[in-house]
Amino acid sequence: MRSKDFRPKAALLAILMAGAGLLSSTTYAASDTLRDRIRQRMDQRAAENPESLPPGFPAKGDLATATAVTLDFDGLHRRYLIQAPSGNGPFPVVILLHGGTQNAEHIWRQTSFPTLARRDGFILVAPDGINGHWNDGRGSTLGGGVSTADDVGFLSAVIADVLRSSHGDANAVFMTGVSNGGLMTMRFACERADLLHAAGNVISDLPVALRASCRPAKALPWISINGTGDPLMPYQGAPAGNDRRGQPQPALSSADDTFDFWARNARCRSGASTEALPDLDSNDQSTVERRVREGCVGNTRSQQYVMVGAGHVAPGLPIRSRLIQAVVGNTNLDIDMGTVIWQQFASTLRRR
Repeated sequence: MRSKDFRPKAALLAILMAGAGLLSSTTYAASDTLRDRIRQRMDQRAAENPESLPPGFPAKGDLATATAVTLDFDGLHRRYLIQAPSGNGPFPVVILLHGGTQNAEHIWRQTSFPTLARRDGFILVAPDGINGHWNDGRGSTLGGGVSTADDVGFLSAVIADVLRSSHGDANAVFMTGVSNGGLMTMRFACERADLLHAAGNVISDLPVALRASCRPAKALPWISINGTGDPLMPYQGAPAGNDRRGQPQPALSSADDTFDFWARNARCRSGASTEALPDLDSNDQSTVERRVREGCVGNTRSQQYVMVGAGHVAPGLPIRSRLIQAVVGNTNLDIDMGTVIWQQFASTLRRR
């Protein structure tokens, strides 16, 4: 391979490996500018090229519809993006948490939630973590040390602010997140389930220690989405280790045990119905199996989407680069993340 071809690919691989926790924080920090350029290319690709999406998938978010709000919390100026319908409400509220090393703009452009919120009339809120991370309770962060941010308190303050200023419905507040955001969602559900109506996690596993201590104050209908080929949040879980910049890594429950924990908390009946969903994209090397637990709190259901063969990528986000796939695994284009999660959340409003 010619050197002029090798260098950018090697740099891209280094950045992706840093994001995966496979390189030192020094290398990671030195790559900030190029990393941001690559992220922008990744999260804008689907929005700017809707033909890359499977037929029928809603468009990804447009930042032009978002309003930035600054909230003073715990001595810091923190921020969230919001898109709210016009009118007096009350409107359902979806809190959408970005993944580690990302921010609210990234998750806004990478998902269809903004499009669905405009169509169906709910408030969408995408808060920012500190330095691109949420304090999900695991201890370490990519590219930095242990987070001490009171993110549970911050997200509680965001919810209160949205309910007060944007006509949100206190009885219809939902939360979901991707990767680090999914872990943060689970921590929040453990500590402040009283503020939520339902929740869900995407490409994330429940830490074993959090599972042992988690005592949600409320039963929450749940949705989980995981890939069986995820190299960062293994579908089968992971033992405790010490393999990321010397920071202790907690043991992770399997994806199945994670969903089972939340389904039992939702008081669902044991046993799930299983359905193989249509393979809409034969080129993504992935299929989807949906597992449904019925009889949950308030006559609701909880759902688990298993992306067989997919990796650490939210479903419905087109990633065609073989280099990126070599690090994070295959994408899945048989389901759209925003669509299936919002359908689950909306169904709880009809049934409860």
